[in-house]
Amino acid sequence: MKIKRTTKSEHAQFEFPTPMYFIAKLVSSYPFLGNALNRLESTVMKKRIERTTIDRPTYITGMARAGTTVMLEMLSQHPDVATHQYMHMVLPYTPRIVAKIADYLPIMTKPTERMHKDGLVVTRDSPEAVEEIFWQKYFNNAMDESLSNVLDESISNQKFELFYREHLKKLIAYQHATRYVAKNNYNVTRMAYILKMFPDARFILMIRNPFNHIASLSKQDKLFAELEGNDPRLLDWTKVIGHREFGTGRVCINPADNDVVLKIRELWESSETYAQGWAVYWAAIYSLMHEHLEKNPRIAKAALVVRYEDLCKSPSEQIDEIVSHLGLDPDKFRSIKAHYVQTLRAPSYYRTKYSEEEQDAIIRITQDTASKFGYEL
Repeated sequence: MKIKRTTKSEHAQFEFPTPMYFIAKLVSSYPFLGNALNRLESTVMKKRIERTTIDRPTYITGMARAGTTVMLEMLSQHPDVATHQYMHMVLPYTPRIVAKIADYLPIMTKPTERMHKDGLVVTRDSPEAVEEIFWQKYFNNAMDESLSNVLDESISNQKFELFYREHLKKLIAYQHATRYVAKNNYNVTRMAYILKMFPDARFILMIRNPFNHIASLSKQDKLFAELEGNDPRLLDWTKVIGHREFGTGRVCINPADNDVVLKIRELWESSETYAQGWAVYWAAIYSLMHEHLEKNPRIAKAALVVRYEDLCKSPSEQIDEIVSHLGLDPDKFRSIKAHYVQTLRAPSYYRTKYSEEEQDAIIRITQDTASKFGYEL
């Protein structure tokens, strides 16, 4: 498979501010610091936490590169929505304190294209996937692909649940919001457990045509490997924040099938079967998603499947359906919707050409699962 970018290729550099990197690394290396900071902020916000409720928390999930970031960016602009932001990655346990400190520091205030080189620009206030740091801390197998990552109703982790509920309340309270929205690709295996914690939770399940999706996954994987070569901190940084989808440190989500993980790893080893590895991964994750929707009525009721192509082709109808499913006030979202109706488009920053063998393999591996979500390959 060959991927050709439509713009001149440049060696992107990892430019996350050095002080922020080392602070995040310190807190990650010494968990008692995070615990102490969390207790401090919880004490300061005690009365606000007690007055705050968690109403229909929303989880955007699916494989990386399925449109989850665009969905988070869009929903974060609803005035009732609270989300984690880039600045929270430094001290994730104290969102309000971080925001207060950021007011006095001119760091990440200029919009710049994120390291994914996909046209999305960010600042420290941009919404970001942060909560995986907490899952990684309280669940030892969160980044262990040799074990099943599926968490169902039988799971109980009282320390995590107490911390997590309080943390969401802090985030909602300090952002003067009423709803929490998170993007976390790893939550695709945790929906049943999340519903156990929050019976009124909502899910937006993002999916993308396997041909374009695999091309995007491959592009990002190779880009991150290149970035790691330019700055080894990036590999360490992805481990700290729990973003392990790409590069030399990538970790598979184990859909309760060790054999399929081993097969993916084997196929990734050779350039001739590299694309097939992503195809097997795509089929495994979305087969699991479909199984959840088919066998768990509570998940089926709480979830809305959004095909990325539909969002780009019919944004007005799709946005209305999303807002209705989540129970957000559509009047408050009117101007935001108008903006995205005008700007949502399929990406054009790269073109993909598969060999005939790769194309045949992708169809063979993914077509059964793809057809369940309405794709005809």
